[in-house]
Order: sequence, then structure tokens, then C-alpha cells
Amino acid sequence: MPRPKAAARPHGRIILLSSPKGGTGKSSLARNILVSAAKSDMRVLGIDFDPQGTLHKWFLRREQVRERFPDCLQVEVKVAAIGEWRSALKTTGEFDLVVLDTPPSIEIHYNAAMSLCSAADFVVVPCGATQDDVDASTPWMATLIQAGVPAAFVLNKTNRRTKSYETARTKLLQVGPLCPVEIPLLEDIHVSAGKGLAVLDFAKAKAGDTFDALWSYVAREARL
Repeated sequence: MPRPKAAARPHGRIILLSSPKGGTGKSSLARNILVSAAKSDMRVLGIDFDPQGTLHKWFLRREQVRERFPDCLQVEVKVAAIGEWRSALKTTGEFDLVVLDTPPSIEIHYNAAMSLCSAADFVVVPCGATQDDVDASTPWMATLIQAGVPAAFVLNKTNRRTKSYETARTKLLQVGPLCPVEIPLLEDIHVSAGKGLAVLDFAKAKAGDTFDALWSYVAREARL
């Protein structure tokens, strides 16, 4: 049965990335989703709720690039405290898509985190192909499902030829939805980030098709 249409509200669609474990690639996926949406002629905004500010630091590097290359697509990122998420979303009315990057150990901020996840159109839970990642991520997904939050795992930093990949994939599918697109461990993903760019800013990036497919999936799930 299709989900009911979202009620009218003062902002665009919201895609939220969350995981209790650090290092799963929330910020990496967030910046690539933002650029993918911008390439689709959407007005996009990122909000970085992580005190480490990884997504916002990437945005500052991107602004330096845009000073030299104005054709580089504009992607704005703001910072906010997760406890003040309602105020942060009140200022997003002009944007078609808002992408939220959240801190690790998100369960420490349980009440604010669950309220924020419930306000999102779709929650992405990145997970590496390790037992540690699976142990950390599956209880969080179970919590989101119990709360009726639309969400899916995304396997990140993967090598499909390893046994650990198949094991992690099987265990995630036993708990909740899994994005059919997994993100490989490729150098150009990290190199682009260091330059304030995303994979799709490069015409011949090895992971270009992967992030095109990821964008198609999350855009459909968020009903964009």
C-alpha cells in the first residue's frame, strides 16, 4: 500500500542520514545526494547537525572552488544543533530538497532524533560490510521501523567479492529494507570530497553511475 501524501509544510522534501556508528559514510552520501539533486535542477540545502561539521567543512571548500569556477553547482550547507531542529527547518521554505546529516551515537539524542526522523520523508542508514557496523545499525533500523519511519539501509564502502559483504547484506535484509545500490570503496569518492566536490562533478568518475542510481532510488523513496 502506498504511503499517504505528506501534509503541506513550509519546506521541501527531507532526506535524513543517520547511524549510531561513526565512519559509516553519512556525510559522504549526504554531499553526493545534494549534488545529484542540484544537477536535477533542484534547489537544495544541507543541514549539518554533527558537531564535527564534516558536511559543512566540505561546503566551505566547495565555496572556494566556486569563487574560481562559478559554473560549479551551488550547494548550500548550514549548521545547527540537533536539539534545535525545528527552528532549523523553519528556514528551509525556498528549497526543493533538504538533506540532513546527523551525528554518530544518535541514540544519545533519542527524543530529538526520533522527532527529526519522523519529520523526514526518507531516512538513509549507511552501514559498512562489517559485523561491528551491522551490530550498531540493525537496532537503530528496528527502532525506526517500529516508529513507522520510512527508512532503508545503504551498504557503503563495499567489496562485493568478499564473504563479509554477503554476510552483512543477508543480516541487514533480515531486519529492514536495503537499498539495491551499494557504494563501492573507490578512491575518487574521497578525492572529490577533499576538493569540495562530489563524484558527479566529474564527467568520467568511476562511481558516477553508482551515485546516479542511488539518487534515483532515494528520490523515488522520498517522493520527489
